[in-house]
Amino acid sequence: MQLKKVILSIGCLMCWLFLHSQQIPPDAIFITGKVVDSLTQQPIELATISFKNQQKTVGTTSDKNGNFKMAISSGVYTIKVEFLSYISQQFVAKELLEDTDLGTILLPFNAEKLNEIEIVAQKDLVEFKIDRKIYNASKDIANKGGNAIDVLNNTPSVRVDDDGTVIVRGASATVLINGKPVFGLDRGTDILSSIPSNTIDKVEIITRSAKYSAEGGGGIINIITKKKKDNGFSGSFEAHLGSPDNNGGSTFLNKKTNKITIYSTLSFNNRERIQRTTIDQTFFDIANNTTGFFKETRKDENQRNSFLASLGSDFYINSKNTLTTSFLFNSNNKNYFSSLGLDNFDAGNTLERSAIRKVGDFDDITKIELFLNYTTKFDKKGHQLSFDFKYDNTVSENDASIVENISVPTTGVIDQKVIKDQNLDNFLFQLDYELPIDKNKKIELGYKGTLRFYDNTFDVSQFDEITSNFISIGGFNDIVQYDEKVHAFYGLFSASKGNLSYSAGLRTEISDVSIGENSSNNTITKKYTDLFPSATLGYEFNGGAYLSINYSRSINRPKIPQINPFISLNDERFQSVGNPDLNPYYTNYFELAYDKNFDKLTVISSVYLNFANNQFLTVIQNAGLNAEGLETFRRIPINSGDKNVIGVDIDLTYKPTKALRLGTYISPYNLDISNTLNNQYDFNSWVVYTSAYALISLNNGLRLKADYFYQSPIKNNLTKLRTINFVNVALSKSLFQKKGTLTFKVIDVFNSKWFSTQSSEANIQTFRRVRYDQQFNLSFTYNFKQKRRSSKDRSRDMNKDVLEDRQDEKF
Repeated sequence: MQLKKVILSIGCLMCWLFLHSQQIPPDAIFITGKVVDSLTQQPIELATISFKNQQKTVGTTSDKNGNFKMAISSGVYTIKVEFLSYISQQFVAKELLEDTDLGTILLPFNAEKLNEIEIVAQKDLVEFKIDRKIYNASKDIANKGGNAIDVLNNTPSVRVDDDGTVIVRGASATVLINGKPVFGLDRGTDILSSIPSNTIDKVEIITRSAKYSAEGGGGIINIITKKKKDNGFSGSFEAHLGSPDNNGGSTFLNKKTNKITIYSTLSFNNRERIQRTTIDQTFFDIANNTTGFFKETRKDENQRNSFLASLGSDFYINSKNTLTTSFLFNSNNKNYFSSLGLDNFDAGNTLERSAIRKVGDFDDITKIELFLNYTTKFDKKGHQLSFDFKYDNTVSENDASIVENISVPTTGVIDQKVIKDQNLDNFLFQLDYELPIDKNKKIELGYKGTLRFYDNTFDVSQFDEITSNFISIGGFNDIVQYDEKVHAFYGLFSASKGNLSYSAGLRTEISDVSIGENSSNNTITKKYTDLFPSATLGYEFNGGAYLSINYSRSINRPKIPQINPFISLNDERFQSVGNPDLNPYYTNYFELAYDKNFDKLTVISSVYLNFANNQFLTVIQNAGLNAEGLETFRRIPINSGDKNVIGVDIDLTYKPTKALRLGTYISPYNLDISNTLNNQYDFNSWVVYTSAYALISLNNGLRLKADYFYQSPIKNNLTKLRTINFVNVALSKSLFQKKGTLTFKVIDVFNSKWFSTQSSEANIQTFRRVRYDQQFNLSFTYNFKQKRRSSKDRSRDMNKDVLEDRQDEKF
């Protein structure tokens, strides 16, 4: 509680600074003037005019006509007028007692000053290119003090569910880091939660093509980490604390010379997530032919300690050959503590059974990753060949204890232990070749091989009072082995003619999958070869609008938890188990996209359709009676039903002023599931997902961002997920001449982030309500001074947006 009070106090102070930073003094006078080029007599837009006295410094900038107007208190000031690559003008000890017009101020141009200017561009949060949408994560204050999962959740059109699945437009997406796939036991969630947000530069949402993996129907998400391109030493340091616990720090260091670039990341984080759940069930008791009631109250305290260390290098053998290597070590120690109150009532509301269950779940996960890339460039621009090799190993040692103290009808104790050890090895071999035919045509060819080897040993045992030992429970212990080998070959042709661009590609994937259990001595083997075509046609209109039509085919292979026959308990009546005989399913994806840049408004929109046959469907099976004579049920995934999704994406960014930026993302879509098992799971439902933000940037370095998230109810024949909506707020202040940033962040400001489901399955009515505690975070980031760029590079990159941001950063 003391930590929470400290964080809130600092946050309140920052809010006070924000609210008072732009107030007009009660005795204000107005100072006006005009700034022009002394040689051309043209007005200078965005010139900085600062007023300094003994108490403070305030300032403003000139408009497109060179005019400015500033409200200040009367007094004696030193006035300084300046602009990039111009000689500044200064008025020393200027007495200002009433409204004053400084007249026309002439600034002489000085080309030599251009070499002394370090330009820092502030990009739009979201940009778009022909084949991708780019979210500039490093520019969003909402990501400060977070990790890669937080960054993905802040990315427009992307969300991460509680199972760690990354979803785009209603379908699971393929996640890459710097263009390479993320491997892991839990969809890569552990490694993503360990990557600090201050090491992430941007996130790309890429239009699927034959060049990329055919896995996943929701597109390609590519997380690009920071790597400085300028010679010299640079980096950043970040520290954060939070309530509930979210404490840690990270460093990113980068050293570049003409021959080599070395970069490294170190991070540590201790994070706690508190989840509160209530479950109310109404069920039919077959043994007594009566209706009963079950109530569960649950609190989960999920604590995670993570450590990540990475070291990489780019060695420039010569101007045409580069060798890249990297090593990563990641450790996650997860301690989950759960407390459950379990009560069964009969039809007359009489308590038949009451128990308190305590669960301790301890999981130690370590990951080692090695990466090698060699790229050679030929004489012709864009002509290159690259080879990648990647190996990673993930080991999980999971031990859990379950102790249930029964008080009604008689006292007793049930003591169980669960051991689940996992090992996953992944190998990646990739070869990519690019051949420009001419300046408007290009051919890309490549090969990608992925090999996965997974072992899982699990055992559930219960304490036996007679022998005073833990004895394995039949059917709950086994060794599972899963091997997956996929060899892919692709070809992609792309070209442009005038404003028209197009591409066509074909990818072939040869899959060899096997899964076996030691107990049954049975191995299931599946081999299949698939073709995945892709095509894009685009046209760029005069005025900056772009229209495109895209098609692609993808595959959704079962994840390890979906095929692992290990049985896990969801609650008193339901179990979950994997299906080793689950087959992949295929998705066809169509998209019509339209993007347009107006003066102050950016529109990114699309209409999309995807459909799939024999999708993954989780069904209910009867698992017999439990010790109390109540029916129990098993949830298991099977291939059943057709899935059709049609929807609209609209992403709007509006910048009415330099200080204000507004954005919204709206995605209504229709989800239609048909032809399921006995048509029992068929449904049709409209879903609306919306996010919106407002970003205010002031001249004194204060920035405020508010994010709103909304998801409409999702209904099928058995389950209804109720409306989800919540608000996050972040406030930041630049310090130490823009090298440091202090950020205060509140997740779920109004404590409205509730997840409520109502289901009717297997003659059981269940109402489940889940919420997570609010989070308060405070972080500080400091950027190490970097070596300045050459005048040639700065001149090439200078443009109006860069100049505008430079003026904002002066204050």
